[in-house]
Amino acid sequence: MADKLNKIAERLMESYFQSQVSGNAMQNRSIFNKKPGEIMVLHFISTNEKDDSPGLMVSEISEKLNVTSPTVTQHINSLEAQELVQRHADPADRRIVRIRLSDKGKAYIRLIHEARLAMFVGLVQHLGEEESLRFAETMKKASDYMLQQREKYIRSLSD
Repeated sequence: MADKLNKIAERLMESYFQSQVSGNAMQNRSIFNKKPGEIMVLHFISTNEKDDSPGLMVSEISEKLNVTSPTVTQHINSLEAQELVQRHADPADRRIVRIRLSDKGKAYIRLIHEARLAMFVGLVQHLGEEESLRFAETMKKASDYMLQQREKYIRSLSD
């Protein structure tokens, strides 16, 4: 029985990592002309900034993306130079710097979203509606499980 589970787990692991490679290809620098980290920061800002808020702090972005603040700052510097984000002083505390997408950044995120959506529409057409919904449910369950197991996995590597 353990042998059968191991074989299934190996196949699942192979499929999982193949999907990671495919997903990373979607963030390929040659396709979007940006570093994957820059796209990740842009996407995070776009989904987490509220219209009525002053923007996000680097520390908030870094904590949620699980990367260091200096790494986020490097991406923000590059994105600001490309006029995709803007830095603003917090109105309540001028020592705090807030980050918001510029209009150009919002347009860029829309372009990426439309390209990704078109690819996934193609996937739905390839798999069919029923299998796509089942796949989405299974991926969500798998993702939830992986997030729950993450700390245990990290601890096991440091033992």
